[in-house]
Amino acid sequence: MFSPAEKTGQPVPLPPETTGNPTGGFIFLLAVPSALTSHVTWALENLTAHRLTPTWQAQPQKPGYHRADISWQGNSGGAALIASTLRHFTGSYFEVTERRTATSDALRIMHTPELGICTLPVDLQGNFTVTEDRIRYAFEKAAGNFDELYRQFSAAVGQPWDDELEPLRPNASSASATVRLRA
Repeated sequence: MFSPAEKTGQPVPLPPETTGNPTGGFIFLLAVPSALTSHVTWALENLTAHRLTPTWQAQPQKPGYHRADISWQGNSGGAALIASTLRHFTGSYFEVTERRTATSDALRIMHTPELGICTLPVDLQGNFTVTEDRIRYAFEKAAGNFDELYRQFSAAVGQPWDDELEPLRPNASSASATVRLRA
């Protein structure tokens, strides 16, 4: 885990690509091919404009892969910026969370190589929220077929992503540091 603020005592500036209220969350790098860990670190360094030293641990569920948990601070929209950066690393599995603010919902963004990115708003109780349009889309796609409706609703709440990521998740987060996105 890493935090430039730990070394300097000063917060890292926020990125110009995000706007809104201050927030933060976690980056769960659940499984990154060992050969890409330095590249992921460099990408996060580019995002934060600070030298970073994450503690990579072997991913016991996927030999040849490593994992790291990182706490981040920034403005609303930061989770999307982080996920957009990380999704280019072939074979990587990750989640990025963002706490709610006065003007934005909390978010959970999940990524697997097979499924791509899934972004879900999260309410105050921690439930995923599904929009009316997404529900209408599910009904239209199902066209009266219950099995298809079940698949559509499962996708709407991220179940396929959870199914792939769950075996890679540790019992508890060990993130002990915070990174701030640059301005």
